[in-house]
Amino acid sequence: MKTAWMYVIHVFLLCIVVGISSPALGKSGKWEHIGTKDKVKVSRMQVDGSEVFAFRGEVIADVHIGKIMRVFIDSKQRKHWVDRYADHKTLDRTDSMERYWIKFGLPFPVSDRDYVLHTDIVVDDINKIITANVRSVEDPRMPENSCCVRAQAYSTYYRFEAIPGEEKTRMIVEVHTDPKGMLPNWLINRIQKDWPSKTLGGLLKHSKRKEQTPLPEMANWHDE
Repeated sequence: MKTAWMYVIHVFLLCIVVGISSPALGKSGKWEHIGTKDKVKVSRMQVDGSEVFAFRGEVIADVHIGKIMRVFIDSKQRKHWVDRYADHKTLDRTDSMERYWIKFGLPFPVSDRDYVLHTDIVVDDINKIITANVRSVEDPRMPENSCCVRAQAYSTYYRFEAIPGEEKTRMIVEVHTDPKGMLPNWLINRIQKDWPSKTLGGLLKHSKRKEQTPLPEMANWHDE
């Protein structure tokens, strides 16, 4: 299924997803529920060989999946919902993947972080699910520089599922990333536990604005 809107999705995805389960994280351990914030159920998991937890957020939102994806893929709206987003540059893209550089601004005296990421996308038009998987890669076009500490994204996963019969969307995000630098692991884990709720909450808040309309290609995704 190679439509124009699918291509745009590949162009955007910033911190993003894979299948019904996350293969990068699902084999490492079990998710431990640690609370609910802004209606987002947050869990964490100890990953083998890592002192940094993976975190997961899940929420069922009263928003049409087409509205969420319109915001999600629009680079002009990115600054309104991506937590600490500062800049990005696309390096390569096709119908099924994107490679890009992204920078996140952090408060002084902590140095800004940047990533070079590779995203693979899957669109399940039959089951009305969009998933993507993002991981860090090395690319000679974007070497490390003095602007930032080069961070490592082991796996970031988003899953968007249209619930049939209702204009509701099940959203899942999982992240396992190491910001590197001199930050202690306990502080990294404390900060990152809020990332799922901030990410999904920001996306939903902006998707609910009255000017957002569903992508026409997804208008019937909530039909029975």
